[in-house]
Amino acid sequence: MLFILAQICGVIALIFTVASVQFKTKEKIVMCFVFANIAVAIQFFLLNAITGAIISIINTIRCIIFYYYKKKDKKPSLMILLIFEMVAVISGIISWQNIWSIIPIIVTVIYTYGLWQDDVKVIRITTAIVGLGWTIYNVIVMAYVGAIQEISQFISAIIALVRNKEEKAEEMIEEK
Repeated sequence: MLFILAQICGVIALIFTVASVQFKTKEKIVMCFVFANIAVAIQFFLLNAITGAIISIINTIRCIIFYYYKKKDKKPSLMILLIFEMVAVISGIISWQNIWSIIPIIVTVIYTYGLWQDDVKVIRITTAIVGLGWTIYNVIVMAYVGAIQEISQFISAIIALVRNKEEKAEEMIEEK
């Protein structure tokens, strides 16, 4: 029963994650990730993947704080970035279950840096990279819908990057 509930949480996370990178503003992307991370944290707890669950809770808090800064039209300071990076590493070490626990730590460090940036392109690129890492972790902990979510996130980020590049090319043609 817990396994099935975990997969349902994965479906919810999948919907929010795939939708997120299609938005054009950082605020909307980040809010989708807040809801996705909550669903992912529950999924990992149900599967007893504690490192992934704790890292997902940290990611939720990070998204909320970054969203708060963006709403005030400010960028979180370098100190805020470094605090989140350190919290992710320390939490990952404390909740360490096996060698695979390194994956949530690494991808969170990468994605925290990506979200810290104001450039939506950087967010999309880091989203694609992180999607591959989480896919591996999800398969290992049997979060199969989560793995599909991460593959979908990767594909969605690539589509958004290509679409954005095409839109910019069309804008340049129209300006001439």
